[in-house]
Amino acid sequence: MSRFAKYFAHGTLAVAMLLGLGACDTKPPLATSPGVALVQQAAASGRPTIAEFGAKTCASCREMKVILDKVAQRSAGEANVLIIDISEDWQASQEYGIQMMPTQVFFDVNGKEIARHIGKLSEAEVLEGLAAGRVR
Repeated sequence: MSRFAKYFAHGTLAVAMLLGLGACDTKPPLATSPGVALVQQAAASGRPTIAEFGAKTCASCREMKVILDKVAQRSAGEANVLIIDISEDWQASQEYGIQMMPTQVFFDVNGKEIARHIGKLSEAEVLEGLAAGRVR
C-alpha cells in the first residue's frame, strides 16, 4: 500500500468524522480571504483539486512548490493545483484547520475533501491523490 493510500484510508474517516462531511446540507461559508475564495472556486470547478498550505519561509514548502509546479504543468486543465501562503493569508489556515506546514488537502470533483497530508509528498503521490479525486 502506498504512503498516500495509507493516509487516504486513515485520514478520510477521521476528517469525515471531525468535520461531518456529507452530513451537512449547508452552503460553504462565504470566502473572506483570497486563499479561501481560491479553494472554494477550484473545488466548485468539477475537477480534482490539491490545495497546499505553507509559507515561503518553510524549506519543505519550497520543495513541495517545485513538485506542485510540475504536477500543475502535467495536469493542466484536468486538475487544480493551489499553493496558499498562510503567512500572507492566516485566515485561510484557520478556515481549513491547518496546524502544520506544509499541509496538502485533496478535494474530489464534487468539491468534497477526501484526504489531507502533512509534510512532503512525491510527484507520484500527488498525482495519485488527484486521481483518487476523479472518482465520482
